[in-house]
Amino acid sequence: MVSASIYRALVPDAPLQLRTEGDPETAAFEPRSMAVREARPGLESPSLVSSYAGPIERVLLCFPSQLARKQPMAKAYKSVIKALRPGTRFIVAHNEAARAIVEPWFDETGHPKKNIEFVPLPDYVGLTDWAEDAYVALTEDGESYLMEPWSFLRGGDALIADAVEEYTDVKASSAPLIFQGGNCLIGSDFWLLGKDYFADTINLFAGDRPPVEVGPGDDPRKLATDIFSRYVDAGRRLILVGTRKPIPIAEYVGSEQDGVFYLDIAANGAGSFQPIFHIDMFLTLVGENEDGNFEVLVGSPALADERLKTSSPFALADVYDGIADDLTREGLVVRRNPLVHRPTAVGRTTLPRLIELSKQPGGESLVAAVAQLREAGASDSTAIQLRDWHHITWNNCLVENDGAAGKHVYLPTFGHEPYDDLADIDTVMKELWESLGFTVHLLADFNAFARRQGVVHCIKKYIRRGAA
Repeated sequence: MVSASIYRALVPDAPLQLRTEGDPETAAFEPRSMAVREARPGLESPSLVSSYAGPIERVLLCFPSQLARKQPMAKAYKSVIKALRPGTRFIVAHNEAARAIVEPWFDETGHPKKNIEFVPLPDYVGLTDWAEDAYVALTEDGESYLMEPWSFLRGGDALIADAVEEYTDVKASSAPLIFQGGNCLIGSDFWLLGKDYFADTINLFAGDRPPVEVGPGDDPRKLATDIFSRYVDAGRRLILVGTRKPIPIAEYVGSEQDGVFYLDIAANGAGSFQPIFHIDMFLTLVGENEDGNFEVLVGSPALADERLKTSSPFALADVYDGIADDLTREGLVVRRNPLVHRPTAVGRTTLPRLIELSKQPGGESLVAAVAQLREAGASDSTAIQLRDWHHITWNNCLVENDGAAGKHVYLPTFGHEPYDDLADIDTVMKELWESLGFTVHLLADFNAFARRQGVVHCIKKYIRRGAA
């Protein structure tokens, strides 16, 4: 993954609070350097909250004051709140200054005050709106829990679960494992975990101060699987999602096209074993079809390029194809849908500046790009255009597959200026979900979130769902 410090040096005007970033001093993802939690005993029979089944009864949202004020993000937030059915209960974690901004959003959309529980955090806490990530939500014996990982890369978000426990009846606990909620999707008798954090858990066990005892004859993979079962979900089968070997993608690529020199930030948002760092960005659980087979949507950059007549050289389309094949072998019915990978022009730089950055920690991967630019004919005085790539994904949506309440999907849209061309894929995705029998609730413009490496599934946490 691209070094956050080098990225910020190259793109100082990048959006705040990218989902891939951690705290400034820990942004390079090293699990044992993050805020470490105390390991607590596992539950007797934990069960993760479904990603698709049953009506959404209770949901957690998070509002940092600096983002709640921004348009069009505020419009996107409000579109989600408005779309969720009357009777939905909300837990609203927020910086104290944000309450005056966000409280009217619930009043305006008809959600009564009795259904809103506000959880204040001081304004100095570096809260983000990525409510999905700092824990997984599970239940046991009718009680709701937020289960936190052993460590987490955003210290402010690591305070959310404890604050929620203080102000609501939801309990907080922690596990001697590495995970993030966005890298987990929960099916019927199975759950999916992105392979990146399973690998990080193995590395945690192999470290100098592991949170669990690893005997000389223990198989680390089996041990990790057993502990995930004990702390996270006792009844579902764990399926890992990702490649068998690390993905060989360059973080930066230098090139010349039609007389213009480019430095592409090619790997921004990519994982080590996953084409995107969180599986909720490219997978969507649909539920059982009429034949009783479980369906899943898997994003495809190739389909998007075909539809838009574009080319995405760093999209890793073959990795998505391999994951689709793996899920098919697991017995799932796989459908493919367009997923866009596109660049944003983010300024200019020069070779001397890139050479300077390449000598800093995390900048080593710039060396090859500098060589590529020199080979293409760039000199020290050549202006080099920076292009930052990000994912635009309809997979990151909210799904309700329920017998009584019906089938509903809450779908982000992206076909808004300056991305008007994406309106075509907005329509394609609406028609795809309708063909699966779902009522489609179109949400507002989520391009500002996608530029920050997340969409609508990332800004909420399902706390409780009704029986399907």
